[in-house]
Amino acid sequence: MTSFSWNLRSRLLLALSFAAVIAVTAVAQDRGGAPPAGAAGAGRGSNPNATGEAVFQPTEGMNTSRIRFAAGARTNWHTHTAPQLLWIEEGRGLWQEQGDPVKELLKDVPVVARANITHWHGAAPDSHAVQLTVYGGQLKWGAAVTDAEYQGKRK
Repeated sequence: MTSFSWNLRSRLLLALSFAAVIAVTAVAQDRGGAPPAGAAGAGRGSNPNATGEAVFQPTEGMNTSRIRFAAGARTNWHTHTAPQLLWIEEGRGLWQEQGDPVKELLKDVPVVARANITHWHGAAPDSHAVQLTVYGGQLKWGAAVTDAEYQGKRK
């Protein structure tokens, strides 16, 4: 049980880190882009929009999608070469990493699908889901999730 708790904490920490990236990116987009990185050796306080050393990191290679799944809709099985953040903004969803039970995705509770692990995600059978996803790396699509897989034991 202890290792599971640590794993859950690790996932939450990673999810919150991704959420911070999303927030910083959104703020940067609202003001027309991130300020250029300070010159080498510019030191503390070189960014006028932050206190202390805060350098906006490039987001090239990061993909974001907002998907509205109707009740019962879901992606095919797929993998990413980097972790994927799943965040339900409306409704309720489901997701599953291959070999694990189906799990619930709740509104405003971010979840991280691990890199190189085959998984799927979508809406619960009785609720739509608006989902924000953030991921990097390559995406490889697989087979459709069968109704039997979708209706599997929920954790």
